[in-house]
Amino acid sequence: MELPEELKILDEKLIRKFDQLSENKIDYWDVRAESKLGSSVEFTDMKSKEVSSFETSRCGIRTFYNGGWGFLVLENLNRNVLEQDFKKAIKLARLSESFNKTKFKIQEKEPLKENFNLETKESIENIGISEKIEIVKNQEKIANEYSEYIKNTHTLYFDAFGTSLYLDSFGSRITQKLSILRMFSAIFAQKNGIIQRGFNSVGGLGGLEILKTPKAEDLSKRSAKNAVELLDAKSPIGGKFTLIMDPSLTGTFIHEAFGHACEADLVLNRESILEGKIGKQVASENVTVIDDPRMGAGKESELPYELYGSYFVDDEGIPSQETIIIKNGIFKSYLHNLETASRMDQEPNGHGRASSSTSKPQVRMGITKLESGDWSLEEMIEDTKKGILCEDFTYGYTDPTTGNFQFKAKLSYKIKNGEKKELMRDVALSGMTLEVLNRINAIGKKIEFSDGNCGKGGQRVRVSDGGPYIRVEDIVVGGLQ
Repeated sequence: MELPEELKILDEKLIRKFDQLSENKIDYWDVRAESKLGSSVEFTDMKSKEVSSFETSRCGIRTFYNGGWGFLVLENLNRNVLEQDFKKAIKLARLSESFNKTKFKIQEKEPLKENFNLETKESIENIGISEKIEIVKNQEKIANEYSEYIKNTHTLYFDAFGTSLYLDSFGSRITQKLSILRMFSAIFAQKNGIIQRGFNSVGGLGGLEILKTPKAEDLSKRSAKNAVELLDAKSPIGGKFTLIMDPSLTGTFIHEAFGHACEADLVLNRESILEGKIGKQVASENVTVIDDPRMGAGKESELPYELYGSYFVDDEGIPSQETIIIKNGIFKSYLHNLETASRMDQEPNGHGRASSSTSKPQVRMGITKLESGDWSLEEMIEDTKKGILCEDFTYGYTDPTTGNFQFKAKLSYKIKNGEKKELMRDVALSGMTLEVLNRINAIGKKIEFSDGNCGKGGQRVRVSDGGPYIRVEDIVVGGLQ
């Protein structure tokens, strides 16, 4: 793969220099550099709020010595500057080690030398800013014309494409060429003093083909429809109910309430309910949970692009891979980066991720899913006497230390005597994560995924989560009266 000119400075000669500078001074080093371009278009109420573009070339140098990390960011990719800042990063690692009480070594890994190139059908590089503006304006127009009750519209388009380079002291040299696109729609409707919001997004790895899917073309229309329908919906009476979660809410629960507790850094910090749970039953026997960010899930989902949480390798040069977290109710594995795997004497499993080359990798999820079962949605509803069908979520709160979670569903329908009834709004559900995993008594046949940006430690990384429809007994439900 041909590197951009600004990245060619990171050649074999400079690598040998890094090795010489680090010899007998530190245990490990890696360098992540990127050259990236992108743009964003934001409209509110049919008016342009912001149209911008960016072009960056930057680099992050990370060093390690006996439990201490050094990290240094460069915006100027100059050979002399790189050498001088590499020396500074060495000093930072040794200084960090002197204050760090936890001593450990980074376990050796096989060097990876590979070029990865994401193939797209309609390259973002060939799309002019005027075409992107027209795409956003059209979404705004569709939403504004949907109903007289639409009061505010907001549409945001974002893309980025470029090349990244990864180097480390084990001899890895990895190049990647990726393009990312995402669009959001938030619509507000008002009637008789009541205001409701509809929100939807679509995103993935690929080109303009992402926006030529039915989900993308109907984006703002679905948001407007959701907002208007909720105006006449009623809030539920609180209590315990049988709850059916749609694939989006299933994914949210698996990611937010359960997935973060699987991240090994939280386990080491004693902030996870899953500490000491390897090999123990934590869910019903019909529950299997996997994190698998490998490329190809988009095709399996019959999409013309890759899922938003996909990646070839993580930000520590470890190939993406399937990690079985729960198998038939038994907890099998934590998610690891290089540090947590080294400290817990495990193999890294490709979950060291950073928001950019100028941020330090943390343990993060990629594509997290609850595996499918053999129920249809119709069968679940017919088999439920008193329940609620919840679709998607608007916001939530989770505590991986205790397992407590609270979510507010976007759309909810009452279920009575096996029939789906009226729409309800402001439905909030709460519970304890492991209790819910043990109360799942029906799992649907088809898995669907959502796109999102997950926050942790001041960073946001792209993720996907999903699953099928699931049914859970005795969930505490409340609403605004």
